[in-house]
Amino acid sequence: MLQKKIIWKLNIIDLLLIVIILLSILALIYKSVSGSGDESEYREYTLTYVCESAPIRLFDTINQGELCIDGATGEEVGDLADFEVTPIFEYVPTAPETPEPTPDEEDEEEISENSDEENTDNENAEDSENGDDEDRRVKKNTPTPEPTPEPARAKAVFTTTVEAAKAEHGIRINKNVYLIGQSMQLVIGNTVFDVYISDMQ
Repeated sequence: MLQKKIIWKLNIIDLLLIVIILLSILALIYKSVSGSGDESEYREYTLTYVCESAPIRLFDTINQGELCIDGATGEEVGDLADFEVTPIFEYVPTAPETPEPTPDEEDEEEISENSDEENTDNENAEDSENGDDEDRRVKKNTPTPEPTPEPARAKAVFTTTVEAAKAEHGIRINKNVYLIGQSMQLVIGNTVFDVYISDMQ
């Protein structure tokens, strides 16, 4: 009778161990299945990047459809679906025109001491000279149009499409999370642009 009780107790312990082992195996299977299930949550997102300023010649080196890469992590962040470039014109202010000097007071005193006839002649001559001086001043003060300089820099908006999973505040591509407003270096072809993410849909 004592021997049967010992065997029965051993069987219960064995059963408990078996149950614990089975539960552990089931937990591992569930974890692996749920981890691989994240792949099914991936869908296509459209990301918009803004480059505030870059040399305008760099935009001639990129083409639609090129692969885009995160410069910091090397992660592929989709293909370039579209891009829009806006030249930045820099205006250089022109120097203000200086007015012509007025006649000296000594010349005015000498003119007043001359005779009436000379005054009449001088007044006529001064009128014609003053008219010429005013014409010169008008011409001199009129700003001459300057040629618009060729823009050296430009602003650009890039749009990419990428397969990604939804994250808590943005999207996740493999192990990297991307958020709206995040600054990054976007590599397009062989060119790097300093950008920030302005939108994701």
